[in-house]
Amino acid sequence: MTTIKDIAKEANVSTGTVDRVLHDRGGVSQETSDKIKGILRKKNFKINQIASSLAMKKHLNLATLIPMYDNQNVFWKSPASGIQKASQEVNANGVEITNFFFDQFDPKNYIDTFNKLLDSNPDALIMAPIFVKETSLIIKSLNERDIPFIFLNINQKGYNNLCYIGQKSFEGGSLAGQLLNLCTTQDDELLIVQTRKNLDDYRSFSQRGKGFIDYFNKNNIKKSIHQIQFDGLKNESNVGKKINSLLKSNKKIKGIVVPSSRTSNIIELIHPDIQAIIKVVGFDTTPKNISALKKGQITFLISQKSFNQGYKSIITMVNYLIHKVKPDPEIPTPLEIVTKENVEFIEYDMRRYDSGL
Repeated sequence: MTTIKDIAKEANVSTGTVDRVLHDRGGVSQETSDKIKGILRKKNFKINQIASSLAMKKHLNLATLIPMYDNQNVFWKSPASGIQKASQEVNANGVEITNFFFDQFDPKNYIDTFNKLLDSNPDALIMAPIFVKETSLIIKSLNERDIPFIFLNINQKGYNNLCYIGQKSFEGGSLAGQLLNLCTTQDDELLIVQTRKNLDDYRSFSQRGKGFIDYFNKNNIKKSIHQIQFDGLKNESNVGKKINSLLKSNKKIKGIVVPSSRTSNIIELIHPDIQAIIKVVGFDTTPKNISALKKGQITFLISQKSFNQGYKSIITMVNYLIHKVKPDPEIPTPLEIVTKENVEFIEYDMRRYDSGL
């Protein structure tokens, strides 16, 4: 990324001179000003919107509403880390971030946490709209208060959210289908393991499943695809029994896709003898998923750059509020194929900030 220092070096002037031209403060000859502006145009240089907010002396109170994380549901630690990194950058410039975490399996807690959030009088909200009915109530309340909001990681249609930042779930499922097709034979059968039953509420998982099946239909690839669903993994013994029973009774199943971040949790419950002959595709680079990938228990992981999602959500909202930079309706994050060979080179920023949460 081009910096003011880079511009100053090329123009053979001080960084202060470049700064005066950027902010039109005068004190620079016309010739030098024209020279600097030419370099700025050539480099497609854009002023750091966050840093410039300090001069505007604006105080903003941003709130986030995302699921809490624990050892069984660790995914949301990654976007929270991205939010933390962005918070560090904008805090010194008069922007305060207040995080509110809710139980992603409890719609009442979702609403209760939102009501507590309102007491902080936020200027804007970044939220993960997990529950359909409850989200509509939240959006109604936000609209009544004229509070702008961004959807993070999960998209629900039909609302006036400023934008959606996150994965393309259907495309992610299609990519998982392509990967699993590459590492299984024509006669092998496949299994989708859903770890949440109320899929109407958590649509990203459902869209991944649909995208997975669509890949085979669209490419006219004849595969028998089984599905099994669980409402969370609290009763691991029961989950393990059902999966192992299915795999033992149908030995033609040689590929599994888990369209959530809990791939490693599922793998741990499968008998080692079955693990050895099963190819597995999962989502998200959680620590446990990475460990299973390195051990060869997971064949591919698909990363949606969830750390970047959290980071971008803060920066996007601050730029909108301070500088009226309206974002695109959707800001998709990349779908990155992760293997045990390249895993050490990804998610560097996430690992850097992970320990601070």
